[in-house]
Amino acid sequence: MLGNFYEIDELLNEAVMTGVPSIIVEGIDDISIYSEISNSVPFDVEIYAVESIEGYGEGCQNVINAIKELNALPNNKHRLVENVLGIIDKDVRDFREEMPDVEPILVLNNYSIESHFVSKTIIANTLNLCSKVNRELINDSLCSLIMDDIEYKLLDLYYFSLESLRNSLDRGYESCFSYSYTSGRINDTTIKKAIFNKRSELDIFASNHRLSPCLDTLKSIAKGKWLIDVFSEELLKSINNLQGLCEEHKIETCKSCVIKAFNKCLYRIREGVTKKTVKSLAYANTDGEEFLYIVNRIKNIIKTT
Repeated sequence: MLGNFYEIDELLNEAVMTGVPSIIVEGIDDISIYSEISNSVPFDVEIYAVESIEGYGEGCQNVINAIKELNALPNNKHRLVENVLGIIDKDVRDFREEMPDVEPILVLNNYSIESHFVSKTIIANTLNLCSKVNRELINDSLCSLIMDDIEYKLLDLYYFSLESLRNSLDRGYESCFSYSYTSGRINDTTIKKAIFNKRSELDIFASNHRLSPCLDTLKSIAKGKWLIDVFSEELLKSINNLQGLCEEHKIETCKSCVIKAFNKCLYRIREGVTKKTVKSLAYANTDGEEFLYIVNRIKNIIKTT
């Protein structure tokens, strides 16, 4: 290690000598997420933010460059793919035809790692931790009901994402929204009106790229941080609505509401739970099938029988 930084060849040497593969990710904040994902792998891995490597900053291009440099190191004994893996967000690389032609790199299926946390698995886990309802009531039917409601609200992001994608692909396009904006800008009334007036031409743009308004499309073209922000906010609203639905017998009734003790409804949310709480709980859960392909790719570094 040089000062507070690792040297690029040190990561490979450590992996070879210890038998613990090195995974290089885009930034410091990604380490905790990929550490959780790697808990499902039957061997240890060491995760490095690319910015902690001498000569590199954060971001996907730096991960690509680091893997290229590792490939260029003289090495006749040890295969890089059996010791190292770079992981990067997809962003809009597929639409720009800029997918990296270098191994070993895993390009995520969705826009970014945050996009993977929008799922029914996260809903079930959040309900379990944020309410007093027993696990028997947190069934697929309830989670599907909530997910359908949230997905409808998430589709508000569709045209904002199309506008951002078009701006990213066409340098001459006069855009009113871009990937550099925060999710809060989605509520700007002036921008909303401008996006609304562009819907017809954005529909044509979407058709040309075989895109349609659905959650899978959003996971591919919406900035992951926008998606998880809106998802967390809408999930909190949905959980807050469950008490009324239980009282009206529109969902499976809890034991308190059966005896008309509505103020003690088990679906009610625990005190102090906020949008930030919901988002933090989401980031702590990587058990869903959305992460399975990442787990399998990491497993493939060391092929076990």
